[in-house]
Amino acid sequence: MSLTLDIIHETEPLLQFGDGHDARTPKEGLLAGGPYDLRLGRAHRSALRLALIGPPEAVRGMRSFVRRMQRGISAQKTNISLFPAFPAFQEIFRSSLDSRADSDVILDSSAYRAALGLPPADAFVRMVDLYGSAIEDLARRDLAADVAICCLPRELRDKCAIVDSRLPRGQLRALREQQRIRDSGQDSLFDALGPRGEPLTVEDAADPVPEDLLRRNFRAALKARAMEAKLPIQLVTEHLWDDRRDNEDAATRAWNLAVALYYKAGGIPWRADMRVDEACFVGVSFHHLRTQRSHVVYSSLAQAFSSDGEGFALRGEAVPYDAQTRRPYLSAEKANGLLSTVLDAYRERAGRDPVRIVVHKTTLFTNEEREGIAAALTSVPNVQLVTIRSRHDFRMLRQGTYPPHRGTLCRLADASYLFTVGYQPQHLTYPGPHIPVPLEIVGVEFADVEQVADDLLCLTKMNWNSARSAAGLPITLSFARKVGGIMAELPPGVSPHPSFRYYM
Repeated sequence: MSLTLDIIHETEPLLQFGDGHDARTPKEGLLAGGPYDLRLGRAHRSALRLALIGPPEAVRGMRSFVRRMQRGISAQKTNISLFPAFPAFQEIFRSSLDSRADSDVILDSSAYRAALGLPPADAFVRMVDLYGSAIEDLARRDLAADVAICCLPRELRDKCAIVDSRLPRGQLRALREQQRIRDSGQDSLFDALGPRGEPLTVEDAADPVPEDLLRRNFRAALKARAMEAKLPIQLVTEHLWDDRRDNEDAATRAWNLAVALYYKAGGIPWRADMRVDEACFVGVSFHHLRTQRSHVVYSSLAQAFSSDGEGFALRGEAVPYDAQTRRPYLSAEKANGLLSTVLDAYRERAGRDPVRIVVHKTTLFTNEEREGIAAALTSVPNVQLVTIRSRHDFRMLRQGTYPPHRGTLCRLADASYLFTVGYQPQHLTYPGPHIPVPLEIVGVEFADVEQVADDLLCLTKMNWNSARSAAGLPITLSFARKVGGIMAELPPGVSPHPSFRYYM
């Protein structure tokens, strides 16, 4: 028996920018036409107000870099198609970067130093409160900032970037016994206990007090605090504002930061030129949640993106962890609920149903999930369920120095593989350190694979947290872990804000 390898080269999708300009890379398009929202008239942001938060030395370093962005930064590498100069912010976005020292919040030095002197778990809580209070202060001002830049020095990150809860020995032993019982298949959904010994449902267990988490991430906690204040934030370190040998060149750092700030301030840097308008792309994932009192629980997440570029994140109902398969899945009822919520959110934003919904997942869809999704989306004419895997053994080499081109689609028997990373002709190089790994596309009719591949290539270009030409994963799946971590840090009863600006 012989197998035939079909190789197709998908065309690099175009991106849409201002003044009717289309381009294949963000930097090229922004330089030529400005941001996409120039096409929307008054929706374009003519000014972007920034405020900085942090200890004095960190704020000084970051303010110096902001001034460089206002003036422009020259190219420092020979491949200017990949590493172009950064013109003044105003020149790129047709929007002024309004950042004044009197808008900054300088953290009290004595309080900051006192927090650093505490044990890691206590320092974590105190630092989140110091920065969180500053964010809330900025949000309450009459002339509020559009984005707050939180400057995080190395000493802070070394102390409390990630902290683990230290449980008393008896409580740790009880948790291990609960885990042993669950692994034996004898557990129920009500074996988790609350602080007063009351039984918790799986839904309760998936909405813990943040302090109850076994592991906490400073970035996620601060993002959650900013979400409550309704002020998007950008976290930065000395790797951004300092010129160091091990850093990216200054112009590239400025490009990435500028795009993120513009998006978080409410702008639309670019839009993908999809084959079908009025489409909605949804990534379904599960956040692994461990707390001090409850068993391991997964919470379903949906990251959805309309074809006009707007992104929103939604939290579905909780599901129990299956110790036997170690793979969570949704019941028909919960799959229906999650996709119904996505559809309602799309209708609220667009005023109509989408023409097409594509659902991405990294595991195969169960029959129950298919049943629930189909029931939720009966009003949508075209629905596709696509499994995307990045872990597999398929590799391909070509003669010469460089790997396969980005956009190479390989079809072998029933399997399809798409190179979302690879050689990029527009940059005359492969901007990666290793042999590229393609994405495996599963569960798609053979005739539709090319459309799915085209969608995926577009969605790898929708990360507005950077000015890179493309990422390896589609935006529907690439931020799943960060989104789940931020939602877990919200206090019980607080609904996550849907706008993706709060998660990037």
